[in-house]
Amino acid sequence: MEPLRVGPDRVVVLTYSLDIEGEEAPEWFRKPMEASFIFGREPVLPLLEKAIEGAKENDEVVITIPPEQAYGPHRAHLIKEIPLSRLKHPEKVRPGAYYEETGPFGQKTFFKILEVKGNRIKVDFNHPAAGKNVLMRVRIRAVREATPREILAAELRRCGGG
Repeated sequence: MEPLRVGPDRVVVLTYSLDIEGEEAPEWFRKPMEASFIFGREPVLPLLEKAIEGAKENDEVVITIPPEQAYGPHRAHLIKEIPLSRLKHPEKVRPGAYYEETGPFGQKTFFKILEVKGNRIKVDFNHPAAGKNVLMRVRIRAVREATPREILAAELRRCGGG
């Protein structure tokens, strides 16, 4: 029997991981994830749908997502110079490394260290993938026909009900 292929009204279960083309992405960005959806019924990145249509279980694809469909452009105004004294852990500062700390109200501050200039540092508050192509590595784990109930639920979610 021919294996089911990804197509309309089929439930697709996949695992994926992201990377940044041409450079080392932070570990949290590369962490593998799992997703499932009904093909053609639920909001999915159009590039992803197009790339996996017709695929079957255990097929793997790599999709290049351009910046405008991923994390947007790199914004120059998000590059700042700040005093090293504002950081809780200045000993962790290394050019090219990502730095993260939690503020007094639980908010996370995350940036890339570009340069250390004495007691000041030049940092980039852009998302690590801003202005860059994102590589999405996808493996199809399962494909099956969606039940009428699953299709109805997907349609209700798409219409804002349910």
